[in-house]
Amino acid sequence: MPRPRVHDEALRATLLTRARATLSTHGSAALSLRTLAAECGTSTTAVYSLFGGKRGLLTALFDDAFRQLGRHLAAVRPGGDSVEDLVRLAAAYREGALADPHLFAVMFESATVLPASAEARTATGTALGPLREFVGRAVEQRALRADTDPVAASVTLWATVHGWVALQLRGFLPPGADALFEKALRAVVDAWRPAAPQP
Repeated sequence: MPRPRVHDEALRATLLTRARATLSTHGSAALSLRTLAAECGTSTTAVYSLFGGKRGLLTALFDDAFRQLGRHLAAVRPGGDSVEDLVRLAAAYREGALADPHLFAVMFESATVLPASAEARTATGTALGPLREFVGRAVEQRALRADTDPVAASVTLWATVHGWVALQLRGFLPPGADALFEKALRAVVDAWRPAAPQP
C-alpha cells in the first residue's frame, strides 16, 4: 500500500483511530509510533508532523477521551426525579470508565504535553460540570436541602465514583463489592436530602 504523501486531517484521524484501538486493547506501553505508522500505511515522519511525537499523540488521545466522556454523560437526560438523575449520571461515569480502562488511564494517569492547569480544566469541565448542574437542579426542586453547596456536593460525588472506579480497576475491591456501588452512591446523596418530617 503506497504511503500518503500529504499529512492531512484524514491521515490524522486514521492514526488516532488506530492508536486508540491499540491503547484500548493493550495500554499506552504498547503504543509504538513505528508500528502505528506501518499499520496505517505511512511513516513515523507523518506521526511527528501531525502530533509532534508520542506525547503529542497521547495528548490528542487525552482530548478525544474527554470528548467521548462528555458525550457519554450528556446522554443522561434529566427525568422526573432529580436524585435518580444524579445516581444515573454517576453510574454513567463508572460505566464509561469500566468500558475502556486503558483510555480511562490516559485521561487520569498518562503524561501529556498539556499544562497541569489545562488538564485539570479538561477533567473538571467534563466530569464535574454535569454533576454540578444535576446537583443544582436537585436543590432547586427541593430533592436536596436548600443549603447544599452544588460545588462541594458535586466534587464529593465525583471523588466517590472516581475512587470506586480506580479501586475496582486495580482489583482492590473485595468480592461482591460491585453490587454495592449504587448503595454507596445513594448513601452519599442521602446526606444532602431534607430531613424527614417528624410524626
